[in-house]
Amino acid sequence: MHAALFKGNKEIVLCDYSLRKLEKNEVLIKVTCCGVCGTDRHIYEGLAPSAIPVILGHEYSGIVVEKADPDSEFQIGDKVAVNPNIYCGHCDYCKIGKVNFCKNHKALGVTLNGGFAEYSIIPATQAYRVPEYFDLALAAFAEPLSCCLRGIQHADIKAGNTVIIIGGGTIGLLMVQLVKNAGASKIILIEPDPVKRNIGIELGADSAFNPSDDTMAEEIKNSVNSRTDVIIECVGKSSTVQLAVQLAGKGGKIVIFGLAPSDHNVTFNLQYLFHNELTILNSYLNPFTFGPAVNLLVSGKINVRKLISDKIVLKNINSVFLNYAISSIKQQIINN
Repeated sequence: MHAALFKGNKEIVLCDYSLRKLEKNEVLIKVTCCGVCGTDRHIYEGLAPSAIPVILGHEYSGIVVEKADPDSEFQIGDKVAVNPNIYCGHCDYCKIGKVNFCKNHKALGVTLNGGFAEYSIIPATQAYRVPEYFDLALAAFAEPLSCCLRGIQHADIKAGNTVIIIGGGTIGLLMVQLVKNAGASKIILIEPDPVKRNIGIELGADSAFNPSDDTMAEEIKNSVNSRTDVIIECVGKSSTVQLAVQLAGKGGKIVIFGLAPSDHNVTFNLQYLFHNELTILNSYLNPFTFGPAVNLLVSGKINVRKLISDKIVLKNINSVFLNYAISSIKQQIINN
């Protein structure tokens, strides 16, 4: 099969890759669509770990073409979304339900071969069936949406809350919709790109601000009367985390969702935190949220069609990493 093999040091090689024989409880899927994630870029640039060599790509969907177990619940031709995160189920963390901290965690597209290929071997447990009529380009959003659902659980948004979302990329625009579905009465998006700001408004944000505007912080505080219940940071930079703290209202909650490079640090004034009683949380992986993410996509409660900015055939995958366009929302690798 054709595959894009990551060899480390910013090297992705297109090659003919031999598939091994399926093992017990595995299925082979023909990959149709695989999203390019910020994590893929971090790995490519040496800012995040992975196995080497490995086929990257962990946001993907496909069609079952072979199965190891004749009695499998899956049928040849089933459309599926793939949950890349594989938990062992028997370590101390898994036994208490904190599977995202699994000591033996593996991930398709990171530590195991993933979706930047024509075919992918996956454990049957990681496949989630979608209806035959459903567009697999949309099903590939199940993984990032499932991660967002974990962040929304931490945010614990109440009906009538005021929520600020920092960053209008794929994650931020998914968060806008989830926050709206949760019943927030006012949703504010902060994003430098005007196209993404406009999409944010279309998807449910009440207003959108450019962080480059000198008066932004003052305008936002005036618009919410200095009361913000929840801030969700979706960028992954020291500066945007500090902005979240600056904008948080008294008693507010901050969810730091963006994955920052390992050299990014922040400094908080402890008395400021004390007097404002801020709650700061993080969000890691997607424990028990993949099924709900698939359901939200299939039901149409979350609109991801507007988030696909580019579709690139597998043979041109290097162009995605060499000529990254900051204006892109979600780039997808497709097999045609």
